[in-house]
Amino acid sequence: MKQQLREHLEELQSELAGAAALDEESRKLIDSVLQDVQALLDRTEPAASHGLTERLRAATRQFEESHPTLSAAVGRVMDTLSNLGI
Repeated sequence: MKQQLREHLEELQSELAGAAALDEESRKLIDSVLQDVQALLDRTEPAASHGLTERLRAATRQFEESHPTLSAAVGRVMDTLSNLGI
């Protein structure tokens, strides 16, 4: 499951790289979430998400209309985190 999450993170990072029209605030939001998800992956014991799921939901809502593929990539990360119990 963690490998799947890593793959989804790579996909999301690729989508971000191609999202030239993304405003700075949105980019900061998603970068922050990506760092938090990566930190969770790097830990060996389970950790609390500290609002990570809600921040991912907010990012998904924010990108739904302007960046649908980015929104879908965020959604896949969120689904995988949910499957991991985070």
